[in-house]
Amino acid sequence: MKNSPITGKPMSLVQEERILQFRKEDFPILYHYYLCEDSGETFETEDLLHLNLEQVYNQYRERHRLPFPDEIAQIRERYGVSAAKMSEILGFGANGYRNYEAGEVPSISNGRLIQLSADPGEFRRLTELSDCLKDRERKNIQDRIKALENGELEPLPPLLERYLYEELRPGLDTGYRRPNMQKFCAMTAYLAQHLEPFKVKMCKLLFYADFSHFKQHGQSISGTRYIAIAMGPVPDNFDGLFNEARKRGAIHIAYQENSNWEKLGERFQAGEKADFSSLSKGETKTLDHVVKRFERATTAEIIQLSHREKGWLDCREQKGVISYKYGFWLLDD
Repeated sequence: MKNSPITGKPMSLVQEERILQFRKEDFPILYHYYLCEDSGETFETEDLLHLNLEQVYNQYRERHRLPFPDEIAQIRERYGVSAAKMSEILGFGANGYRNYEAGEVPSISNGRLIQLSADPGEFRRLTELSDCLKDRERKNIQDRIKALENGELEPLPPLLERYLYEELRPGLDTGYRRPNMQKFCAMTAYLAQHLEPFKVKMCKLLFYADFSHFKQHGQSISGTRYIAIAMGPVPDNFDGLFNEARKRGAIHIAYQENSNWEKLGERFQAGEKADFSSLSKGETKTLDHVVKRFERATTAEIIQLSHREKGWLDCREQKGVISYKYGFWLLDD
């Protein structure tokens, strides 16, 4: 809640459908602004400006199949080079690649070049054509490329990735983020460390974390899809995802009596290899908010709340995927 700079009174947050234009193309968004009811003046904070523009940029990237910021960063990190060096190799301006990682939308031609560089063989050709690399730098990159081609540095084997995630392209079903197992493990471990919930409650906590983050920032944390089942929203293929998190040591699952829902329930605890380094400050802030909001809630209470969410109500009959667009209508605390 923000106070009006004119009257000092609290202002209402308003959401309305609008069409915004970007690069001569129209995009429908849910526009957010504050309204001073006494004066009729409207105000857009820096956070709301970012949220409004992010909706446009996300749709543009999806429409033209351009890489998203986290994908752009991951491509560079695979080769162990700096953003400045990546810009030189690809022929961008000095800060071009860094700006794309920070959220600037690349041109279609630059986006295609970035996507091309994701292939180790193609990136090898680009480095061979580049005159900005010293011999040692070139050798280090070539060694990384060989390791990638041998499958040694891939964070998630392609077959396992396909098993865990039905949809890999960023879109509204993933919160405009490519599914990220590392972040899913970090989220689950973080919530487990603070709350030690049983499995049913954990599924709801993850839903509220991802959808709350989308509501505030226009992107989810983990890129996980959620589906509507009888007991509320749950991560798609949650058993597979939890099992992978357990195998990685991110979480430990203890079997304990749970009188509410399961005779022998699965209680989640942080594992010995829990790693939160992949979470940004903003993502950690979202998780802290979820922890504080639901630390005293029982499994039954969080299920009842999730059954009032518009996303679950609209999708429950088909047991379908809950679009992240419903994040904008999450019930308030």
